[in-house]
Amino acid sequence: MPRVYLAGPPFADDYRRRATELVADLGWEPVDPMRRDFRGRTEGHEEEIVTGDLEDIRSCDAVLADFSEADEGTSMEAWYAHGLGKPVVVYTAGRKPHPWAVYVAAAVHDELEDAVRALSG
Repeated sequence: MPRVYLAGPPFADDYRRRATELVADLGWEPVDPMRRDFRGRTEGHEEEIVTGDLEDIRSCDAVLADFSEADEGTSMEAWYAHGLGKPVVVYTAGRKPHPWAVYVAAAVHDELEDAVRALSG
């Protein structure tokens, strides 16, 4: 079963819930880094957070990145996946994507449903 890493801002709970459902319906396994939830207590856990995220990205076949708002972590995750040659599909919720997001993306979509469908080809 293909796996997809759900990159996105820490408080994008609706995105994560919807993406998990849509990805599972597609037959992919969603990998949500927020299962290691450090919101409000990241200080002192930076290495654990980053190494866990990098390991998850390496274990996945693709990355679905929520760029509906600016987020440094999502940007770094997308850049890392791109460097590994993994496809990055960007969801913008209609927000104009930054040139760097477009550069790393295999596809850019305004709607989450379209972005998830793009994972399959």
